[in-house]
Amino acid sequence: MHANEVARSPITFGQLSLLRSIQNIDPLAANLPQVWELPEGTTFQQVEEALTVLQERHEALRTRYEDLDGKSPTQIVLAPQRVTIAGPPQETEPTKAADSLGREPFDLATEPPWRMALVTENGDLRWLAICLHHIATDGWSVNQLQRELQTLLTVGALPGGEIPTCRALAEEQWSDANETRRRSARKHWQKVFRGAPAMVRDEAPESVNGRWGRYGTVEQTEAVHRIARVHQLSLPSVILSAYCRAAAQYDGLNEIMVAVFTNNRSDPRWEKLLTTQDQLIPLIVAAGADEPFGAFATKVHWELFKSYRHGEHNVDDLLDIAAEHGFTGTVNGCFDGSVSGLFTYFFNYMGEYQKDQLSIPEGLETGTTGRNIGAPLYLQVQEGDAVVSTLQENSSSTDYERITGILRLIEEILLAAAQAADSQPE
Repeated sequence: MHANEVARSPITFGQLSLLRSIQNIDPLAANLPQVWELPEGTTFQQVEEALTVLQERHEALRTRYEDLDGKSPTQIVLAPQRVTIAGPPQETEPTKAADSLGREPFDLATEPPWRMALVTENGDLRWLAICLHHIATDGWSVNQLQRELQTLLTVGALPGGEIPTCRALAEEQWSDANETRRRSARKHWQKVFRGAPAMVRDEAPESVNGRWGRYGTVEQTEAVHRIARVHQLSLPSVILSAYCRAAAQYDGLNEIMVAVFTNNRSDPRWEKLLTTQDQLIPLIVAAGADEPFGAFATKVHWELFKSYRHGEHNVDDLLDIAAEHGFTGTVNGCFDGSVSGLFTYFFNYMGEYQKDQLSIPEGLETGTTGRNIGAPLYLQVQEGDAVVSTLQENSSSTDYERITGILRLIEEILLAAAQAADSQPE
C-alpha cells in the first residue's frame, strides 16, 4: 500500500504498448526532455503553483506503477500534493538542463513520472526544463500540458469540465463489453501477419549505432499539400506512401511491413487524457513502383484507415499472433520480446508537436544519437513552417548512405507526384 493512495487499476492498452516497446532497451529511451519558454515576469512561486494545479488535474502526473515487468501491471493513483522544484534556477543553456534531467531513468514504482528545473538568462527566469516519462505522455499530451501551463501562467486558471482518467479508460478497454472490439482486432492482425513479408534482420547486434538525418524544404512541403489536395488524402497518408515507396526501392523490396503509430484520440471522451495512447499498427504496403503515385497513395490511405480502426488493442494479443506466424525475436537481436522487435520500418506523423522549437533544416543535416528506441529505421515527421522529416537508423552500420538515400528518394517521389498533380484539376 502506497502512502496517500487514492485508487489502483490495470494499466491502459497504450501504457501496456509502451512497456512492451521499451522493456528490453535502455530505459532512458522512454525519457522525453523538453524546454518550455515562460512568459516574461514569471516567478519561481508561480511556476510551482501552476505545476501543482496540473498535477491535481491530471492523475497520470501522480501515478506510480507495480509489476511493470510482470503479467499484471498496475497503476496506483496518489492524492495530490504540492509540487516543488528541487534546487535554485540554473544559469545555463535550457537544452543542457533538459538533457541533464533526461540522463537518469525514472523509478516508476517510487517517483512521479516527471521532473523539472528552472533556467535563467542574465538572472531572469526564462525557461522550464522538464523531462516526462513516456508512460505519462505522448506527443499530443506534451503539447496539451505545455498549453495548459502557459494558460495558468498568463490567465491564472484553466477552463472547467471533467478531465478523463487512465483508470476509467483501462476499465473500459478491459471490460467484457469491449470483448467484441478486441476480437475484431485479433482477427485483423491475424490477416495482416498471415500475409506479411519476411523480416530482414541485422546480424550484428553487439554494435548497434544510432544515426539520423533531418530534412525539410518549403518546396517539398508545398508538394505534400498539393498532392493531398488533388487526391483528397491526409498529409500523413501522402508522406507515409512516399516513405514506403522510397524505403522499398532503396532496399530492393517489392513490399514492406511498416509499423505506424496511432494516437487513438478520435473519441472525444479521451481527447484531453494525459497519458500515452500511442500504439503501433502493422501495415503491409506493396511498393507499386510502376503505379501512379496518386493511385498508390490512395490505396495506402484506405489500408491505413482500416488499420486505424483496430488501433486500440491489447498488444499482448498482437505479440502472440505475430509469434504464430514466425515473427519472434528481433530485427537486430537487441529487443527480444518487445513489440518493436517485430518491425524493420517505423513511421510516426507527429504533426505540430514542439512546433515552436521546429526550424527548417539548412540542407540535409545528419548526426549521431545515443537514444536507441528499438526501431531499426524510424521516420518521424513534424509540421511547422515546413514539413520536416527525421529518419533515424539503429543498426550495425556506421555510415549515412541509407538514411540520406531514402530521404532524397522521398523528396524525389513527392516533387514528381506534385508535378503530375499540377496537370489535374483540384
